[in-house]
Amino acid sequence: MLLDQTHPAYDAMIEDYDTMRDCYAGERTVKNRTTRYLPATRSMILDGALSSREPGYSMYVSYVQRAVFPDLVANAARTLTGLAFKDPSVYTLPDSMVELLDSATLEGDSLQTLHRRIVEQILLYGRFGLALDVPDGEGLPYFVSYGARSIINWDDSLPARGRVNPLQFVTTVDETYARGTEGSYEWTPINRYRAFELVDGVYQTWTEEENDPGTPVTPEYRGRTLDFVPFTFIGAQDLVATPGPIPLLGIANSALAIYRGDANLRQTLHNVGQDTLVLIGVGDDTEEEDDQQPVRVGATAVIKLGPDGDAKYIGVNGEGLTEQRLVLQDDYKLASSEGSRLLENTAAQAESGEALKVRVAAKTTTLTAVALTAAAGLQHALRQVALWVGADPQQVKVEANLDFAEDSFSAQEALNLQQAKREGLPISYRSLHSKLRDQDYTDLSFDEEIELIKSEKENGIEDLFAPPKEYNEPNARAGSEPIDEPVDV
Repeated sequence: MLLDQTHPAYDAMIEDYDTMRDCYAGERTVKNRTTRYLPATRSMILDGALSSREPGYSMYVSYVQRAVFPDLVANAARTLTGLAFKDPSVYTLPDSMVELLDSATLEGDSLQTLHRRIVEQILLYGRFGLALDVPDGEGLPYFVSYGARSIINWDDSLPARGRVNPLQFVTTVDETYARGTEGSYEWTPINRYRAFELVDGVYQTWTEEENDPGTPVTPEYRGRTLDFVPFTFIGAQDLVATPGPIPLLGIANSALAIYRGDANLRQTLHNVGQDTLVLIGVGDDTEEEDDQQPVRVGATAVIKLGPDGDAKYIGVNGEGLTEQRLVLQDDYKLASSEGSRLLENTAAQAESGEALKVRVAAKTTTLTAVALTAAAGLQHALRQVALWVGADPQQVKVEANLDFAEDSFSAQEALNLQQAKREGLPISYRSLHSKLRDQDYTDLSFDEEIELIKSEKENGIEDLFAPPKEYNEPNARAGSEPIDEPVDV
């Protein structure tokens, strides 16, 4: 086949991509990879762990089943993506492109949903691709997404100056399934390759499957062709084709280290709890051996020994258990230091707002870079749409949310701020209301809030909830007249 060739830089990264895919999928997938992530011990190999017919194989299966793989990668990806969209991103589009806000892909995903997918994929793989396609009928061009494992080959050697992008071609692969002949219910896995290429200065594309090389087509939108390949690479730090760093790879490696350490710890615990019975004076060469039943242990078991026989238990020394637990704890701490747990704002942490902001600023450098690059990549791809439909690309803007800390603004802080305003703090009531609205104390606009307050005063609603008046004089009680003599209460 022509399109199944891969780029050397892709070959260098595919192992990390596979690791991230498996760790994100979770425990079942990781355990199904068996020795890739959890090698068998030497004794298991000597007992035939690599052959399903040997006793060492069942030992290895038990070794894998007892181990626990922590779901750190998926949790970190979801948490960080949620923080990146704590506040919505802002999309500014020309009037001719506004329908993309609600339907940006062939599946009907909104621009916000597509944006979230970009951020999550960059966190997981450090790479994402957006291609443009045109519908068969009426409608705007739409986006087609490609993950890092799907973008297998490319050439970005064209001069970048004066071009939308320097791509000569990009090749992708979809690992999918196809039904057999008509009426068949059988599905067969296939690889469907697609090429995006600049041919004689005009963009062309085609797909290739087994025994089907495909036919190049020149996509048009209302008669307009393109003089560039409409494909955007989005990385963790830039928009170049060369694969870059994977933000969550450190957490994946920590999760695998914990998995292996947990397997060793549980194997040791299993062995410590399974002492070996030793029978002394009962040899295999005794005449009575043929008549003996298999030895059983437990409260209901009976073992008959001769006058010279003896029975004892021996077990594995558990002195190394403490050290194994400490190593496992250190691995969890390392994973936590790189993950999203340090970004969570919970009541148990009891941090002040200022302390939280300092901690978040120190720990979200990678998330900030990802958020900025994802927004820049989506903006670049949207501007390609604008060029294709004849709109002004400069009217396209994508502004990412960069406030990842959950601000805490209590009612007491609001009162303090109002008191400070009365004493001369240069801030308007409209600004104070905006702060309260950001913290979900109200969903009304400032003008709506003022009108509602006026209405409550006019209808006497405010008096219903007013506290009882109290005298300021010493010993005065609510609802009574001032008195001259002290009163014991």
